[in-house]
Amino acid sequence: MKSKIVIILVVLSLTVLGAGVTYSYFVANKNGSTGTNDIAKFIFNNTVSDSLNIPLLDFKPGDIKTYDFKISNSDEELEKVSDVTIDYELTILTPHYIPLIIELYKDDTLLMTCDENKTRNENNELVCKTPIQELIYEEESEDNYQLKVTFDSTYNTEEYANLIDYINIEIKSYQKV
Repeated sequence: MKSKIVIILVVLSLTVLGAGVTYSYFVANKNGSTGTNDIAKFIFNNTVSDSLNIPLLDFKPGDIKTYDFKISNSDEELEKVSDVTIDYELTILTPHYIPLIIELYKDDTLLMTCDENKTRNENNELVCKTPIQELIYEEESEDNYQLKVTFDSTYNTEEYANLIDYINIEIKSYQKV
């Protein structure tokens, strides 16, 4: 009976000591890190950003516009490449006043269509999320995207004249577990 109690006390002591060491190692590394923790960034028109804001001005029925951008695991200003694998997700937000066809391509493959089948948020914006994407840490890498926005010519009526719309794209990135 006494040997069982001693074994239980030894196991509990090791567990408490191990948890304390693990926690202190995590806190020391977290607080000692430099740069940003959210390192996956947009590169659009040679500008690095956490979000893209695309105003859709002077859009007429029959227009097709494309917007090319990249997602990178490095920060040129800090000259730093992420030292962890990153998962990220893109979210498209738009009021969708104009009946547009919004398609997001990754490396020439259709990744997502943002349409009225998606849900709306509290600001009445259409919310479209991509599947989770991954950037590995072993080397600097970029994912190439193209946002294709089409205003179908069948909507060439007065009710769609002078409407203004916008598309915001946000990135949420985090360390892969």
